[in-house]
Amino acid sequence: MKRVMIFWSIAVLLGGSGSVIFESARRDAAARAQEHPGQPLTSEKSQPNLELQEAISFFNQAEFEKAIAILKRLIVTKTLPKEAHCEAGEYLALAYVSQNQAQHARQIFAELLQIDKSYKLSEQWWPYQALTNCYFQTLQESGISLQPETPSPGVKTIAIIDFDNNSIDDIDRYENLGKALSKILITDFAVLGSLRIVERERLQYLLDELKVQRSEVNGQPLFDKAVTSQVGKMLGAHCFVFGSFSRFGKILRIDARLVKTETGEIFKTAAIEGRPDKAFELAKKLTLAISKDLEADIKKVEQDKLDKLGKDQVPLEALALYGDAIAQANRAEYKQAYKKLEQALTMAPSFQKAVDFMTVIRPFI
Repeated sequence: MKRVMIFWSIAVLLGGSGSVIFESARRDAAARAQEHPGQPLTSEKSQPNLELQEAISFFNQAEFEKAIAILKRLIVTKTLPKEAHCEAGEYLALAYVSQNQAQHARQIFAELLQIDKSYKLSEQWWPYQALTNCYFQTLQESGISLQPETPSPGVKTIAIIDFDNNSIDDIDRYENLGKALSKILITDFAVLGSLRIVERERLQYLLDELKVQRSEVNGQPLFDKAVTSQVGKMLGAHCFVFGSFSRFGKILRIDARLVKTETGEIFKTAAIEGRPDKAFELAKKLTLAISKDLEADIKKVEQDKLDKLGKDQVPLEALALYGDAIAQANRAEYKQAYKKLEQALTMAPSFQKAVDFMTVIRPFI
């Protein structure tokens, strides 16, 4: 009973903000540990994990206050194994973001980074732009580079910009298709061990922070040389991939331009066209063309994975709806995004990216 009351007191104290509260709770936990040497406050193999699952269940039911109460207790007592501790922290940060408490979310990330400087936000949370922004801001405040992990020697880093819509037909319908195409390309490039991809969300955060505006040269959207160099250096990227797509009749054309981050000059171009319902196959061909231009070595097992990814057939309209969902989720319009994904799955029930995205944003509808 005494232990329950102590836990309850910690949860109440954590209603405030600031590292002092976290430190106080830690001292209480340490004192209790001294009272019972060699005996964890709760069993690492059972109770903490059961509590974490209970918190996740509350989170998935959008009962964020109940989830926060449990997660805060688990975080401050540090009774979870490292991996589960990070998972609890991420759920807690996202729950805070859902309650418009970004400062608390950043504090959680700061705590996780103090425990492990190499901590990285799990990929499943990248669709939540408000959360990723808190994570990246905390990295900057902690003096940690925004660059992804250092690649192996000889591995080149590229950043893919959302593709622009140059369609002749149904321009409005394909307004956000470029976001979907860039996502597909990022998935394809991630298969290749000789290239490293900067996550779309990491790139977008930096562009937003720098208030970067793209200009056009001969109808081609570009950054100026100074911005290209600055962004490339901060991300550790060797080049940017700019692109555009055009839908006219029964043809989909995708163009790409490779731009050196050091000079801002276009040094390679590639173009692929084919049937609109073969967008995944076209993306695979474009990935191979760009990889060849970058002299990237592609192993047989990687080629096989690309071939498998290229076999997916999704109507272009469903991909466009997926792109709309990405744009709406970025604005925290999760209910509208969910409806777009439902429409996409009506057209393409096996569209796995849409299924995965729905699962991630479901608690917020």
